[in-house]
Amino acid sequence: MQDDGRIEEIIKTIKNIEDSNLSVREYFDQNIVPFTRPQYYIYRKTLRKYGEEGLRDKRSSGNNTKLTQRIKDYIIPVVTENRSISSSQLQSRIQNQFDINISLSNLNNFRASATLTRLPPPPKKECEQQKSGGGEILTALSFFTHITDLYTQTIIERINEVRESSLFKQNENIPQDNPDYRQQGKFTREYNQLESVRENRFKSIDDKILTKNLSTMNIFTMSEKTIYRYNLALLCLPLVTSNGKSSRVNRVKGNDLAFLCGQNYKDASLERYLQELKYLKISDKLIAATAKFWQDFWQTEFWDETYFICYYIDGNTRPLWSSNRCYKGKVTMLGRVMNCLENVFIHDGKGHPLYFQTFHGHADLGKHALGMLTKLTKLLDSPEAHASVKRILVFDGGGNGVKTLRAFDNSDEYYLTILDDNQVKERKIKHIRPETEYKYGTASLVDCRIELRDSLEKDYIHECRAVIVKWDNGKRSVLITDIPRELLDASEVTKRYFDRWPQQEKQFRDAKSGVNIHRIVGYGKKIEKYDRMDEKHGLLCETITNLNLKLEKPLIKIEAIEEQLAPLYSKERKLREKSRSF
Repeated sequence: MQDDGRIEEIIKTIKNIEDSNLSVREYFDQNIVPFTRPQYYIYRKTLRKYGEEGLRDKRSSGNNTKLTQRIKDYIIPVVTENRSISSSQLQSRIQNQFDINISLSNLNNFRASATLTRLPPPPKKECEQQKSGGGEILTALSFFTHITDLYTQTIIERINEVRESSLFKQNENIPQDNPDYRQQGKFTREYNQLESVRENRFKSIDDKILTKNLSTMNIFTMSEKTIYRYNLALLCLPLVTSNGKSSRVNRVKGNDLAFLCGQNYKDASLERYLQELKYLKISDKLIAATAKFWQDFWQTEFWDETYFICYYIDGNTRPLWSSNRCYKGKVTMLGRVMNCLENVFIHDGKGHPLYFQTFHGHADLGKHALGMLTKLTKLLDSPEAHASVKRILVFDGGGNGVKTLRAFDNSDEYYLTILDDNQVKERKIKHIRPETEYKYGTASLVDCRIELRDSLEKDYIHECRAVIVKWDNGKRSVLITDIPRELLDASEVTKRYFDRWPQQEKQFRDAKSGVNIHRIVGYGKKIEKYDRMDEKHGLLCETITNLNLKLEKPLIKIEAIEEQLAPLYSKERKLREKSRSF
């Protein structure tokens, strides 16, 4: 109440001064005023800015501190979140937030009263920079697609099958062979020179496994996590070997495995793991599981993909090289390129590799391709689907032999391939239809039939449908197929074949270069000079030149005779069209 009376007196006095005709100085000289002239100006300014509330005496509430409750509410969560923040940093934050400069002593006193004193910062963890040549991308993709999980589960299932087999229990008590010739479990020179060891070294796995004590293999004692790490390490081999330029992991680059898969595996560990997988005979299960996995994966990524009418078959030859004497059948002779290993891949209509097998030597597509497709069909076809889908196997000129084509005679699948120039003879073409324009490009098409002679059976003639593609740039291609005209016309047949390049060939070329499928592998590689071969090549070139000069006139006469035989060729074609091939 006393404060209210003081405020009324101040307001009344200020009003009297403003209402009088005297100046402020004259009023103070002639009248008794309860405050001084400077205080008058202060009171009037406060009254205009804050009103009557500004004239109230607040000394009873304590000092007029800058550290208001609002600022305290700001300080508490900031310091609680970061107890190592200094008072000077906190002072700068308050200055930026509220435009108020609070002394460091006030801040320290408040932090002490609120039990928010500064704590020493935690030690910084030093992060080691790992370099793996983009290996993180590969491992991230394996985690995203769960492909390594598939490998691990398939191997574990196979391990359990082998453990329960009769052969595993039967060979469990077989002792080590020739222990006297070993040194602390390692093979010695004397052991490797034993006649029994040298005879059995190159036997097939089917023969070796009969006398193998499978229980001694490390893989039967590995945990699921360990097998997963091994699989991840094998997946990263193209990276740590610089895409196959290095044949060993025991190099500086190989240390990246410690970062990529959690264990710095060496050559011996990975080689033993692969050998034990070989004794498990895991390849068929892994290939089948991988094919099913990728089919499901691509259907998930591209939901519109269900069944594909086209399957592209492509082979990749991997010659082996050795400068040492090796077992017959692995390398033919000293320092020469051997019998090859050929990987045959089956791609879907979008170019995705679905299935593959490796063959020793040249892979006979007629003998193996249909079997591969039958396995693939069993893996990919849904039991609930009742629709019958006709499949077209598209392969390049490397598999266009008559033996391969004859294998499709009693098959439900169709083939589509291309002929080489030396396989096309005009006299073998019959039932020629009128030229039509290619719907999907600049070319004209001729639908006809062609007769092909089997090189293994001279008396056998294979007749099939052919599409002659005459490109506008002057080139010509001849496609052969057993697809009926009612199913696909000449334009559709041509498009199905030449879609191989954008859909499969280019993608496969880029993919196999990334995982080093195309590189020559082996050991003891070196560059050799083939002087004898150079001499033979020079002699052949000289012989061809001499023969061309010697046979110039006879060749001109032959051309003239062929022009005379042209009408007879036309009659021959009509007779061929009336005849039937058996």
